[in-house]
Amino acid sequence: MDREALRSGVREVIGDMSPLGKRTALSTDRLADDLGYDSLAVIELSLQIESRFGLTAVAQDDATDIETVGDVEDLVERMAAAAIDAA
Repeated sequence: MDREALRSGVREVIGDMSPLGKRTALSTDRLADDLGYDSLAVIELSLQIESRFGLTAVAQDDATDIETVGDVEDLVERMAAAAIDAA
């Protein structure tokens, strides 16, 4: 999967799962402030992203600084690259 397809897929999942209802997520959107995510919704989101993109569990240290959709895109991109390197 190329970089833009991966990032677009992440935005799609985040927008589809928004607690405020399905919407188009932008990289600049803040998960909590703009899309209504709380801690439980973020956990559900991480499980969905792990499943959709075939990733291992997100480490707590990696998740602490995530505030925007772009932060999630960056994390998924790094995790996908690491998975490819490990294979």
